[in-house]
Amino acid sequence: MIILFFVLLFSVKNFAEEPIIKSLHVYKNSDVTVLPVINQNSSDKLTISFDIEAEHEPDFNIIFKFCDENWKPYDNLLLERIGETEFRNVYVEKLPITTEGAQYSVKESFPKENIKFSNSGKWMFFITDSFDDDYVYEFGKFYVVENKVNLRTNIQNWRREGRISDNNANDRVLNLSTKFAISDSLEPFRIDHIEIVKNFETSYPIILNKDSFVKNRGFEWDGARNFEFVIRDLEPGNEYRQTNLKNQNKYQYPITRAQFEGFDYSRFYQLGKKDFNGGFKLMDSRNEYSDYIIATFEFKPPNRTDEDIFIVGSFTNWEVLPWFKLNNENDLYNISLELKRGTYDYQYVTGTINNDFVEDINWFIFEGNFYETENVYSVFLYYKSPEKGEYDKIIGYKQIVR
Repeated sequence: MIILFFVLLFSVKNFAEEPIIKSLHVYKNSDVTVLPVINQNSSDKLTISFDIEAEHEPDFNIIFKFCDENWKPYDNLLLERIGETEFRNVYVEKLPITTEGAQYSVKESFPKENIKFSNSGKWMFFITDSFDDDYVYEFGKFYVVENKVNLRTNIQNWRREGRISDNNANDRVLNLSTKFAISDSLEPFRIDHIEIVKNFETSYPIILNKDSFVKNRGFEWDGARNFEFVIRDLEPGNEYRQTNLKNQNKYQYPITRAQFEGFDYSRFYQLGKKDFNGGFKLMDSRNEYSDYIIATFEFKPPNRTDEDIFIVGSFTNWEVLPWFKLNNENDLYNISLELKRGTYDYQYVTGTINNDFVEDINWFIFEGNFYETENVYSVFLYYKSPEKGEYDKIIGYKQIVR
């Protein structure tokens, strides 16, 4: 599987005779390690890049759709802006003949030509067949923000209150508050909620709504134009693990171990090294050694566990999915993934599969929880705009590195 965004990779149709999209990457400007958030009133550019495995040169369109707060595209002609969200006949470049696993690549930046992101909020793009926009190969997500409101944020180290943990390392938490005042042009009752995204974990946002106090979340309003949202007991976690597959001598084609030195072990008591805050960096597609290899991740937990263990990382768009469950072979867990040469952040979690979802995810059981961990917290303020039949608008955005 992003982002990148932040990005998200999902194969919708992958038949053998059809093009296969690989290494979908979405980022702002040239920074491949931050969540793709585009400021409307700036020169920001959204870049979409991916490789293609195909026998013949494929033809694609890229269709952009404006979405509500739950990433559901609006079915509203006033919001669709037909003609400004359809990029036809995407240019496809041939990869070096030595590249294994892909034959073509695409790299496009937006806005340009007739492509405009006219509304602030959540957006999706769909890579479709050039003759049939209902035939979707892959899709991804990004944000467009309009900073009408200045968010004043404060974050501080704290100790968990109200209960005793089985290990005091679990009690290292952060308290994060966001204060702001709105102008006369905005209506107080339309202030909806705050959303906080840690690094690239867009599938697991923290939502702060206007309930008085629920689950360590607080909200205050002075009855006029001043607001405050608070989240307590926010666990920083650990720096992510990394695998760097760029060295073709150490990590030989076609099958290799993701960690040249050996197995992965629990890091509950060990602070990790500096990472990409959940991002990934790929080898340049024009490099003759920029091929795809099968990388096997191996993990040895400290104790036997009855729970399933999953790998999650930049190659899954930080979504814990059933098909990324590790195989258990005599208490040595493993999974093999096809990855393009590059450097990827990842970690191990436990969870329970329920239908096609993973529930009861424990992010810290093998990774630990440290104040020293650096994370990027993206804070979004949502407003129920009355324009164009009402939509979810992002009127404030703040990025915190802590």
